[in-house]
Amino acid sequence: IFLLLVVLSPILWFPYGFTEYGLYKYINFIFVVIPLVLISSIFTYQDVRRLFLTLLYFIFFLAILGVVIVSSSTERLSVLGGGPIVFARWMIIGIIILFFLKKKSLKNSILIIGLFVLSISTGSRGPILSLLLTAVIFFLLNFQNIFFKFIFIIFILTSFLFVFDSLKIQEIGKTERLVTKDNTSKNARLYFAFRSLELLSIYPTGVGIGNWQEYSNKTKKYHLLKHDYPHNLILEVFSELGLLGGIVLLLVLLKSIYFTFFRMLRYSKENSIYNLLFYLQLFLLFNSMFSGDLNDSRFLFIIISISLISEPLLKKRINEN
Repeated sequence: IFLLLVVLSPILWFPYGFTEYGLYKYINFIFVVIPLVLISSIFTYQDVRRLFLTLLYFIFFLAILGVVIVSSSTERLSVLGGGPIVFARWMIIGIIILFFLKKKSLKNSILIIGLFVLSISTGSRGPILSLLLTAVIFFLLNFQNIFFKFIFIIFILTSFLFVFDSLKIQEIGKTERLVTKDNTSKNARLYFAFRSLELLSIYPTGVGIGNWQEYSNKTKKYHLLKHDYPHNLILEVFSELGLLGGIVLLLVLLKSIYFTFFRMLRYSKENSIYNLLFYLQLFLLFNSMFSGDLNDSRFLFIIISISLISEPLLKKRINEN
């Protein structure tokens, strides 16, 4: 239903017009996101595992580029045209894939630490905060099983922070942005949220894809916004697709998380992929609250599509050895 609403969203453009950004976002969603979602909805366990392994190799490639760049620059880390937040997000996706898909080993632990260092070198708070929130939920759901492991992890992180300070690792990239008192970014996002809610109260049926900035500025001509979107997926959808679009999106997100969570519990003693899907969904959802627009959330929609596959994604169902 949500995909159909996006497809039919140009109906809103007739009364409100459209922008070049909105047209680009619509075309990108129609010809990139929707086909990927439809294809991933018929994946098998093997297909899903192959997808994540391929993504892992891609993330390692980005990491290598990042190491080369960060060693010769003090700017915020980004590669291949993506911004720092995008790079940090890919690094943390790699961490989650390694943690849940690969066997625990010294090599994988070193890789996880390396990806984490690269993610914080971007100076992007959103992905780091999203990872922290995901880790807190993981701890709460697995408290009895990982209490002592958690104490050990705290010890390792404390030691890492000591080394972090001693070796001046904070001078890499723009890592200092994570601990500075500059609240410009946070205040801007809060203001985006207020403007989005104000826009929704005036236009409850939405103003059309890509029109958030234009109609936010029309409501307050004395305080114009330069940003194209509110850096919050749910507020963006509510503002541009209206109450109906926002409610449908919330229902899709809740259904997917609920469905994946209980399958994760049901198949906890079997070789399934639901642990990875559940926590990856949480991370991507949290991150979508801090940055990006509808197109930046395409991987979240793909993960949702995979999570809702009716056939259980179990290794034993395909007779793998």
